[in-house]
Amino acid sequence: MTFKNHIDGQKYADDFKAHAAGLPGSDISWLNDLRRTSIAKFAEVGLPGPRVEEWKYCNLNVLKSGKFNVSSLIASDEGKITSLINEARLDDINGAKVVLVDGYYHSSMSNIDQQDGVTLTSLNGLFGADPEKAKALFSQTNDLNSLKELNTAFMTDGYVLLVEANVKLAEPIQIIHLSTTASNDKALRQRNFIQLEVGSTAQIIESFIGIDGVNCWSHNNTDVVIGQQASLEIYQFQNEGADTIHMAETIVDVAKGGDFKHYSLNIGAKLSRTEIKPTLKGEGGEIELRGAFLGRGGNSHNVFTHMKHMEPECNSNQVYRGVLDKGGKSAFQGKVYVAKDAQLTNADQSNKNLLLDRNAEANSKPELMIYADDVKCSHGTTVGELDAEALFYLKSRGLDKMSAKALLVEAFVAEVFEEINITSVKEKYLSLARQWLEIEG
Repeated sequence: MTFKNHIDGQKYADDFKAHAAGLPGSDISWLNDLRRTSIAKFAEVGLPGPRVEEWKYCNLNVLKSGKFNVSSLIASDEGKITSLINEARLDDINGAKVVLVDGYYHSSMSNIDQQDGVTLTSLNGLFGADPEKAKALFSQTNDLNSLKELNTAFMTDGYVLLVEANVKLAEPIQIIHLSTTASNDKALRQRNFIQLEVGSTAQIIESFIGIDGVNCWSHNNTDVVIGQQASLEIYQFQNEGADTIHMAETIVDVAKGGDFKHYSLNIGAKLSRTEIKPTLKGEGGEIELRGAFLGRGGNSHNVFTHMKHMEPECNSNQVYRGVLDKGGKSAFQGKVYVAKDAQLTNADQSNKNLLLDRNAEANSKPELMIYADDVKCSHGTTVGELDAEALFYLKSRGLDKMSAKALLVEAFVAEVFEEINITSVKEKYLSLARQWLEIEG
């Protein structure tokens, strides 16, 4: 029986029975047990419905039919795959590259040469090489919910990054997720793990790309553990096909003196949801979350953050910007929790939204839950239109209306990414934003 306000997920449970034997790692007993336990927990709860507060603005009735089949590893058009990946990757980044196509690791397009102190592999590769190490990763996972249980039950692959103490990656790692025509009516469920030990550093550039006309569900879960004085930066680009459902949940634990930065840009998919749930578990931790979402013509972008300050003297900052044109919809839900003992917390939240058309919709719901008395916490949100006086000024200087409009929107979005210190990443974000604006023109 599903929980009140949830959508019955029994069809997915029935689908699991039909496909369980063919899922990766079916010869590993603990993994089979984990999958069965996870699908049972999911079936008991079901999919979150619109009456669940955290999913108020993200309607999952489109998933109610349970028609998304398990993705399978089949041959695809290698030429098309190569073209799309070349478009997504950054050529000046010389680090390792992990490519996942239709939910599975694609070895011929990847480059995961190892360096001392670093383990980078596909999840299925770890199942085969060291299943006990994989088991240990799953035993450390937290913040379980029904969708994460569903992901665990059906996961087909993913990536694993383990960095030993005081190892600093010289180059960012590029992760590219690609959905092709072979994924039509399929669910692509990937599970990823990142662990940085004491004093280590890493940067990840993660892209999600797809093809219009492909009706698939891209469902990613990532568990991150950042050790003391360790630092991780994640840069995400989401430009899925116009008919794709995209979900990416990232759960992060940050130890004493640890640092986590997450930048995101969402411009694709008919329904996208980015969830980031960091927990500051040690004094002096730092978290920076920044993102932009651009939507029109049926795009619905949802960003949900849940920041937990559990220890004193930690800082967190959230900056999100939305641009919505005709037919676009967005929602930002940002929750900050400050525990009783988390004195001297500094937590800021900002969400501003720009409407380019009266037939666009932006929702914003910042929330503070503060149980300590010596803190500095703030949140602010705005929804508005382009400044008419600024438009008039630019037009009076010789710009046509569309160019003036594009310049103002680009400046609005650029604020999110101004602190990025990887030049090609910053340029990629702004380039994708410009392309989105040019489509309107």
